[in-house]
Amino acid sequence: MIKLAISNLFRHRLRTILSVLGIVIGVASLIALVSVVDGLRGQIEDAFSSAQGVRVVPANSSGPPVFQSLDASWVEKLESIQGVKIANPNIIQFPKSIDGESADLFSTVSIVGLDLVKTASGSSSGFSGELLEGRDFKSTDKGVVLLGKGIKDQYNKFVGSKIKINEKSFRIIGVYSTGSDLIDQSMLMSIEDIREITGFANDKVSYINLELFNPTNDKIVAKRVNLLYGSDLKATTLSQAAGQFTSILDSITLLVVLIASIASFVAAISIINTMLMSVLERFKEIGALKAVGWTNENIMRMIIYESAFIGFIGGVLGVVLGVLIAVYLIPIFDLNTKVTSFLVLSSFMGAIIVGLIAGIYPAFNASRLDPVDALRSE
Repeated sequence: MIKLAISNLFRHRLRTILSVLGIVIGVASLIALVSVVDGLRGQIEDAFSSAQGVRVVPANSSGPPVFQSLDASWVEKLESIQGVKIANPNIIQFPKSIDGESADLFSTVSIVGLDLVKTASGSSSGFSGELLEGRDFKSTDKGVVLLGKGIKDQYNKFVGSKIKINEKSFRIIGVYSTGSDLIDQSMLMSIEDIREITGFANDKVSYINLELFNPTNDKIVAKRVNLLYGSDLKATTLSQAAGQFTSILDSITLLVVLIASIASFVAAISIINTMLMSVLERFKEIGALKAVGWTNENIMRMIIYESAFIGFIGGVLGVVLGVLIAVYLIPIFDLNTKVTSFLVLSSFMGAIIVGLIAGIYPAFNASRLDPVDALRSE
């Protein structure tokens, strides 16, 4: 029966190939897109894994810090909390232009302003990073920037060269890397400079990073802040902040799966159409099989085998194409990918399930054929 099912698929090769192609596109796109999201997730987790401290944002904050602000007066109040060594205010904004060209609407490039006096007296800037070239900030620096490695590569900059941000020229004093392409798309400068080029209010900041005397007490300090000022502020450890990033990526993954599901639905419709046409064209053949003793169950199994083979072939080719895209094509665009065995296996099994489900209705129709009517038909 299996051999017969396979041979039936090659009777109309073009129709079968088109059905298989639908499965291939769905599986390959799922693997490629999810691998990009998983790559970003891994980078963010690595970047924040060794970061220590507490981040304070407005209590009603639910989006990225670039769209929020809180009063700068909180800095002094937070530094008075037991366990807090330094409260470092930060401002983060998107640039309007870089080197005279308008910033891309979908660009991930950001500019971050730091209080350099507090940064110089502390030991952490709020994330774990490594200085690759040049020097770090001095408390008196102005008109200078530290570039993330991603920005340096994108704009072909080097230490000592200039970069124009929002029509103001800055000298590059260093290049850093956090291990995350996403976070390395930032430019660091003094908080005074970022206020000047963005018009950010003097009495406002985006968020406040708390450096602690004992970094292992981060959860305790975060709890103290929330107990004292929970109606106005929300404090989270930097490891929890990484969790917020990953929750966003989880939502993106869900969206990707939804898109791939739509592609799989279209592929399923194509398989149903292929199998229904096959049943109609083999009307007499199916009647003959039933006349020589094939049961309704046998007929259903043959049709379902055929649709399952379409899913199997599409799944294999889709996995191969998706992995090739994720491993060789996507990295060309400076995007890291992560292809897991679970992603490959689940995508492949999904293709087979789509094939099986798509074959149920045509198989049911074929099993209901009356052998006498089938043999009498022209």
